[in-house]
Amino acid sequence: MVLLLCLERGELTTMVYICRIELDEIKPKIWREFQFHPDVTFHQLHKIIQVVMGWENYHLYEFHVNERVIGLPAPSFEHVKDREVLNARRESVQKHIHEESTFFTYVYDFGDDWRHTVTLIKIDSSTSDPAPLCLDGARSCPQEDVGGVLGHQHMLEVLFTPNHPERDQFIGWVREGYTPEHFSCEEVNMELLMQKDKLIPKSHIKRSDGKKPVKLMKSTLNKHLKQLSNDQLIDLVKACFDASKDMEKFLAIRILGDEAVKSLFHEYRKKVEQQFFPERGFGKLKLQEAKKAISEFERLTGSVKYSMELQLIYVENGVDFTLSYGDIDERFYNSMESVYADVINLVNEDETAELFDEYEERIEAIVSKTEEMGWGFHDGLAALYAQIRWI
Repeated sequence: MVLLLCLERGELTTMVYICRIELDEIKPKIWREFQFHPDVTFHQLHKIIQVVMGWENYHLYEFHVNERVIGLPAPSFEHVKDREVLNARRESVQKHIHEESTFFTYVYDFGDDWRHTVTLIKIDSSTSDPAPLCLDGARSCPQEDVGGVLGHQHMLEVLFTPNHPERDQFIGWVREGYTPEHFSCEEVNMELLMQKDKLIPKSHIKRSDGKKPVKLMKSTLNKHLKQLSNDQLIDLVKACFDASKDMEKFLAIRILGDEAVKSLFHEYRKKVEQQFFPERGFGKLKLQEAKKAISEFERLTGSVKYSMELQLIYVENGVDFTLSYGDIDERFYNSMESVYADVINLVNEDETAELFDEYEERIEAIVSKTEEMGWGFHDGLAALYAQIRWI
């Protein structure tokens, strides 16, 4: 750990690396200067770069440092002999980078192959804050999944060519408010501040004062509720209703029953589908948001059937998205297979086979529609389908 005690002014200071990152092969340059604590892991540095540059963390990444590859273990490279990949979650930046003027490569999205050159321009010990900070920069980050450097250049040509036949298509696809020259340190630093605890070394995260967090136990709640009058219970339930949207939905389900569950199902179905096929523009494929919606629906309703149908909708939309736009990437298909496996498990756990009878055609159709897809996606789904005990 790089930590210095500064006697001047009697305050604790910490060392930071000040780096410049440039996106390769693009002119005018898209670049940033930023600082971070050298004891962060390379996975934390990846997250910092995502925020600083303006990427959306949809894809895999690697660092190439002193002829070493540092990233997350990826099954897609298991067939490559003599390719050692150090685990980015375990390797600190300071362990591999020590001197000013050292430069290394950050690769993001192996499909679009965005290559960044990162240079350590200064090691500074005049700050007391280990949090990452953006210092300067220029121009907006390219769009995700635009097709790499050539795709980005084509997009700019289309956007700045009046009456170009593809212009409406691109305008509907680019992220809201996108302009090639826009960059704001303030916006970046606000996002870095929101994620601060994830972007500094664990040793610098402020600990609590030792007091255990206050937690309401069910036994305490039960004892308290028994002491309340009917009017007090009614007031408590009303207060819960007003406290949050989740509580409002929960109470609606408890009071209105299946009618509320079905209504909520349609609401959460839209949340899942909009990540793939929104009403306007192109899907952002924020898979975690779609999966979060499914988990939230299951937690609120406890409905196995409708939760499983949302999972089916998730996979069906993933398959349809691939059929519409072509193969995506390994992360995408791993997520689809994982959710499909959850569906198969639920079908197998149902002792009546009613779920299988109702959804058999849709479950099988997912497999049959993926025959021409890459990344071993079809074979993975077929293997899962073969595990259904009702076949």
